[in-house]
Amino acid sequence: MRRRIAAFLAAGCFGIPPLYAADAAGEIGVGAIYTDNIRLVATDTQTDTIGVVTTDFLVHEQTRHFDAEVAANLQYLTYEHNIYTKELLGDLAGFGKFALLPGRIDWVVQENFGQQQLSPGTPLTPLNLENINYLSTGPDLSVPLGSQLHAQMSLRYSKVSYQLNNNIFQLDDLNNDRGDASLALIHPLSATSNASLNVSTERVSYDDSMDNPDYTTRTGYLHYDAQGARSKVTLDVGYDDALVVGERSHGALVRADAARALSGASTVELSVGQDISDSGNLLRQMQTSNNVSLATGALQRSEDPFTNRYARVNWRFDRHRTGLEVALTQFRETHSIETDLNRTRTELDLNARRNLSEALVLNAAAGYAHDSYFGSTTPSDSYRWATADVAWRFGRHVQMHAQYSHIDQRSDAVSNTYTENRFMLTLGLATEKSAGLALSNPIR
Repeated sequence: MRRRIAAFLAAGCFGIPPLYAADAAGEIGVGAIYTDNIRLVATDTQTDTIGVVTTDFLVHEQTRHFDAEVAANLQYLTYEHNIYTKELLGDLAGFGKFALLPGRIDWVVQENFGQQQLSPGTPLTPLNLENINYLSTGPDLSVPLGSQLHAQMSLRYSKVSYQLNNNIFQLDDLNNDRGDASLALIHPLSATSNASLNVSTERVSYDDSMDNPDYTTRTGYLHYDAQGARSKVTLDVGYDDALVVGERSHGALVRADAARALSGASTVELSVGQDISDSGNLLRQMQTSNNVSLATGALQRSEDPFTNRYARVNWRFDRHRTGLEVALTQFRETHSIETDLNRTRTELDLNARRNLSEALVLNAAAGYAHDSYFGSTTPSDSYRWATADVAWRFGRHVQMHAQYSHIDQRSDAVSNTYTENRFMLTLGLATEKSAGLALSNPIR
């Protein structure tokens, strides 16, 4: 897994030559982080200096035979006093589609990397994190059934791997293999809209099936999508269920996504839904809706599928010198086995960018998250953070970042209540399209 991530880090470091990438933007930097509370405790705090290699990039290429996109926001950290081991923190999402027979057979590869917390209600130090790596691959086959109807069949094999305490040699009993088969009957309604009937089934098999029972999910739904000059809408309505050790979880499947361009610079997006999910699929969903970031606290370790209800509204304003974004998200997990993980999480995120000059960019961000655990011994908590970053460009590609972050964690448990201040200074290389580091939650 780390070799795959290293390859993406190298891509972020050296950029992608124009011969191979139609669109690439990003940067890589090296530097140091100073923290006044490395152990995230309420009293007897301890300072530390952390060496950091950071990269934030987006690469997209599209040709007749190949369509791919990779986005990442990653930090590799080394701790001066060896309080924690070295770790890789952040998100990476990649998708590639290779046309073996254009219009008929495609081969798809999808990669998602991120983190989840091991023990909710306890401080989110490196000892309370584990990596998730979700790799899927398989074919898509499209078969015409007439002038107004065609079938698409998809097969996927997936490997979901967990890495405890960032120890590459330590195996996790949640590691699993997945096989997925789906069929869609698609009917174009117009040049910009489609309707389809979709069915799928997935089998999840754990490496340790004694402690983590295997399960099967089934899904059936109607899909509709339409796109206009300023609007885009997708809608799924149907049914899904999961069978775990003879116990069935089931319910309505609803997913609705809408986007509307209010002006040339302003866009509003809305997503609401309910489905049966798990930690791996929730990672993919959050990377799609929230984009890649350094946030890790929204995912929690679980072995069973759960009912996931979510809603998100996002407003974005982007012009040459100014950018603003506001996002409000809420989702609820209801587990059939691990009921102590049942919770409602609410998040509010604010981001702002101002290009003070061609060489100087100011970014500021702030956020709030509240986890409410119902019918559980896990304590509820609230998390507030704010970050300011100044990016200074020297010449065409050399860039320096000076960043300050403040974190305020409050919880029903005293052991999970603390504050932290962080100062980061990095120097690195950036593409000409990079407009300063996109800020995100610095810890969670």
